[in-house]
Amino acid sequence: MKIRIFLLTVLFLGITSGAFAGWVFVEKSQGDTHTSYLQDNRMKFVAGDHLIIFDLDKNKICFADPKKKTYWMGSPEEFAAQTRKSMENIDKMMEKQLAKLPPAQREKMKSTILQQMKKHADAPLPKVEVRATDQSGKIAGYEVRKYEILFNGQLRQDQWIAKDIMVDKEVDMKRFGKMMKTFHAGIGRSAEDIAMASPKVTELMSLKGWPLKKTDYDEEGYPETDEVIKVEKKSLPPSTFDIPKGYRKLSMSEIFNGK
Repeated sequence: MKIRIFLLTVLFLGITSGAFAGWVFVEKSQGDTHTSYLQDNRMKFVAGDHLIIFDLDKNKICFADPKKKTYWMGSPEEFAAQTRKSMENIDKMMEKQLAKLPPAQREKMKSTILQQMKKHADAPLPKVEVRATDQSGKIAGYEVRKYEILFNGQLRQDQWIAKDIMVDKEVDMKRFGKMMKTFHAGIGRSAEDIAMASPKVTELMSLKGWPLKKTDYDEEGYPETDEVIKVEKKSLPPSTFDIPKGYRKLSMSEIFNGK
C-alpha cells in the first residue's frame, strides 16, 4: 500500500511539475510581435526575420534566418573568436558593403564606422546600479513592480518585474549572463551592452522575477519599449528548441557576407 501511494505521488508530481514546466512570452516591440520560449536551460526567441536559440547546458547559440532557411550554431567563444578574426579584414568587408556609394561618401562612412568601433572598444565598463521603485501595476494579468537600471548614474533601462514569474527553476540566468557577456565582447558591442549582461542585472530576473515590460534609453534619453501581452506556463516539447528541419548550415564567413 505504501509503495502504491509513493508511486502515485511520484506520478502526480511528474504530471504537475513536468506538464507546466516551460514559459512562453508574447511581446510587442516597436509594432512587431516577438515570442520567447524558456524551459530546461534552453531559450528560443522568435521574430519575423530571425530566430535565436540558446542551449545553456551545451553552451551553444544558434542564429537562424527563417526567410533564407539558413543557420549558424556554435559556442559564444567560437563566435567571438571567429568574429575577431573577421574584423581583421574589416576594411575589405566595408569596401564591399559600401561599394555602391560615391568615393567621397564611402570614405566618410568608413571613417565614421571605424571611429564608432574604436569608441566602443576603448570605453570602460560603466558602474551599474539597480534601483527598486515604489511604482507598481499590472501587465498581462500579473502584478509588476518597476526597477531602474543606471549606468554611471544615468537611467538606461527600466524593467517592470512580475514576482510570480520565477524562471530561475527553468533557466540559469547567471550562466545566460556569462554567455551574453562573451557574445557581446566578441562582436565588439559597446561597454553598456556588456554591462546589461552583468550579474547585477541578470540577478533581477533570477531573484525578483521576469520583466514583462522594458524600456531602454539611449544617451539622449530617447525611449524604446517592449511589453509582454501574453504569458503561458506549459510543458514544451524538446523539439521546440531544435533547429527547424530543412535549414542549411552557414559558416561565420558566409554570415558576414550576407549569404
